Amino acid sequence: MVTTIHAKDTCSLCGNYLDDDLKCPECPDCNPDKPKDLFGGTYEDHDPVNSPQHYNRGGLECIDAIEAMTERMSGDIAPHAANVLKYLWRCEYKNGLQDIEKAVWYLNRLRNRWVQRDDIKKTNVEKSRNGS
Repeated sequence: MVTTIHAKDTCSLCGNYLDDDLKCPECPDCNPDKPKDLFGGTYEDHDPVNSPQHYNRGGLECIDAIEAMTERMSGDIAPHAANVLKYLWRCEYKNGLQDIEKAVWYLNRLRNRWVQRDDIKKTNVEKSRNGS
């Protein structure tokens, strides 16, 4: 019999999603062999709202990387780029393949916005050349 794990299955200790073997990749109680310094902090200091462990790598918060990356991006593509980074940032420690698929979805959306923007620019250039 195959057991299906749904994203709703969460750790009773920290609330993070469980992996395929119903273990939490975040909790040292669920996964005692995991290095304690993976997230650049201690599990005892963990703040799941202001500094979730799956968004902290080597002392760098995902939100800081997102803000640096999107600071000068256009508003029509910045949210999509931010989500690509967010889902890739956390995939190994939260929802795995599902997060990768979400990142690809947002990347394709970003690409489509870029193509639409280029099409609009080309149309406007052609109109100005034709005197329209």
